[in-house]
Amino acid sequence: MAEQKLKKNLGLFDVFVFGIGPMLSSGIFLLPGMVYAKVGPAAILAYLIAGILIIPPLLSKAELTTAMPRAGGTYYFMDRSMGPLVGTITGIGTWLALAFKSAFALIGLGAYLVFFIGLAVKPVALGLCAIFAGLSISGVKNVGRFQAVFVSVLLGILMFFIGKGLFSAEISKFQPFFTSESESLLGAVGFVFVSFAGITKIASMAEEVEDLERNIPWGMMLALGTAVSIYILCLSVMIGVMPVGDLANTLTPVVDAVERFTGPWGKYVMTGAGILAFAAAANVGLTASSRYPLAMSRDNIFPDFWKKVGRFHTPTRSIILTTLVMMGFILFLSPEGVAKLASVLKLLIFGIINLAVIVMRESKIAAYDPGFRSFGYPWMQIIGLITPLVLIPAMGLMAMIFSAGIVLTGILWYLFYAEKRVQRSAAVYQVFQRIGSAADSDIYHELRQLMREKGLRREDQFEEVIVRAGILWAEPDEEQKEIIKRASRKIAKQAQIDARDVFKILLREIEDEVTPLGKHIALPHARLEGVQNPELVIVHCKEGIQLNEGEDPVYAIFILVSPKKDPQQHLRFLSELANRAENIDFAGAWRELESDRSVRNSFLRTGKVTEYVIESEKLVDKPLREFQIHEDCLIAVINRNGDMVMPHGHTTLKMGDRLTLIGKQEAVDETINYFRSHT
Repeated sequence: MAEQKLKKNLGLFDVFVFGIGPMLSSGIFLLPGMVYAKVGPAAILAYLIAGILIIPPLLSKAELTTAMPRAGGTYYFMDRSMGPLVGTITGIGTWLALAFKSAFALIGLGAYLVFFIGLAVKPVALGLCAIFAGLSISGVKNVGRFQAVFVSVLLGILMFFIGKGLFSAEISKFQPFFTSESESLLGAVGFVFVSFAGITKIASMAEEVEDLERNIPWGMMLALGTAVSIYILCLSVMIGVMPVGDLANTLTPVVDAVERFTGPWGKYVMTGAGILAFAAAANVGLTASSRYPLAMSRDNIFPDFWKKVGRFHTPTRSIILTTLVMMGFILFLSPEGVAKLASVLKLLIFGIINLAVIVMRESKIAAYDPGFRSFGYPWMQIIGLITPLVLIPAMGLMAMIFSAGIVLTGILWYLFYAEKRVQRSAAVYQVFQRIGSAADSDIYHELRQLMREKGLRREDQFEEVIVRAGILWAEPDEEQKEIIKRASRKIAKQAQIDARDVFKILLREIEDEVTPLGKHIALPHARLEGVQNPELVIVHCKEGIQLNEGEDPVYAIFILVSPKKDPQQHLRFLSELANRAENIDFAGAWRELESDRSVRNSFLRTGKVTEYVIESEKLVDKPLREFQIHEDCLIAVINRNGDMVMPHGHTTLKMGDRLTLIGKQEAVDETINYFRSHT
């Protein structure tokens, strides 16, 4: 049975609100008093350091997410980079960490609701857990709508709190900045680290994000920058307006602080803000953490039962399981205990995620094609690896014992349940291959499939390649060698390289039977030195030819040659050709096509393709960069006396040039009208 896919309907704003929502809850509305009790005013520094230390895992996770957008985020990255044993350990650890964090948010939400309803915190938190489970089951877009409302209102209230509170803050209350307890600053940094953990939750839902390569890194970075600024400013207000003893002993620090400079009405407003903050954190936390049992079930790490996707395209059973786990945490752990365990787990996982980037990069797998690459490699990742080694011991012996317990649980689960059910390779084996050990190609093929699902990047001008593609019509009974020879000459002319080199490589591709075949098509391809841009020739074989004995006849041959320097783009173009070929009946309607234009149009997905001929002296000998061409219109190719010219900004137009324009209808029409106005 085909794997059930999750729906893509999350944009940049959704990524931003999913990232910042969890950070605006416990980090502001619950933890400040606990952290202040440990280190005094230096709590500000603890938050700042934690915000800086989250940058390496954030960059690493953004890179891995844009390369491998799958439900389960961290688990999937670690499994495919380090193997199923490490994947099992990190999958269980991350799932529990997110569940801890979400349970912590529900406890905070219960604490603020008590102000209005007068019930015990834990029963309220349990009821809210069930409510958010129902919302998560109803669909991720519904979760996103609620999240957008929560975050927008919350940001407005916090801006008011900061703007008014800073004028009431007393500088003297920041002295001394370092108290006698400040030697535990590292422990405080580790303790508040959980506040930033929510920023990467969106990786768990990457399978549901549109325009992944733009929205994931930008959404994460915008969320982090906003959160760090708000943390520091809000904490400065709390320290500046509250007595030392009061701040160190409260679970509702913002509410207690705002009453100091607004009176009772501010207390009600900020209590409402706290409810929104914890609701936002619990909302996204439950949704994100529930994707881990789904992902691990897909890979046979967990039983098949948990991968069922319900009628709302959400992992219903996985959501219910995660809800029950969170309820257990709420019942049996204290707020500080939940916060500390969540921080320890996130530190552990965030450290390992940096190693995954190193492994994927050093494996040199061509199909590893992240749309965003972490800057500062590998030093950024090395810093990310060192961070948990420093912070976890500073959090005490129980933290280290708990970390070891999670690792042991993952190992035992893998050995006694998953090992016999999993047959899968990892990128780390490819690293070993480079020093003499054997590697498996499974991970390469899986990454190729992910490339195909992700599709093209913004900078990939695939439509342009199709428009300028050479079209050949195979003669009846023409031998395949002659067809390849003719195609090689056409590609060589387009790419301005030696036709003999192209012919030799393409013929070897077919003879070695490594050319992708299926649905009556063949895709011989090569990456060559000297080629500046991808070039394509489409061969139409109405009568069909037999490339390999015993195979179905081939009615279309797509010959792609790309620059040697960019293997990822070459693979993306091959994947896109395969995607578009799925919608064409090559054994039927394709064979009835009779013109070059009809062949090209069957592969184009743009709004309009048209030609404009330069017939005015006013347009001649001027570079293209001087013309105001609509941004949604592309000059794909210039046909000049039978030769194809690749247009650039400095390309000058000549009399009789035939410009092929592609793009949206209105953009193409506007560009043509612009040229006509200069005649």
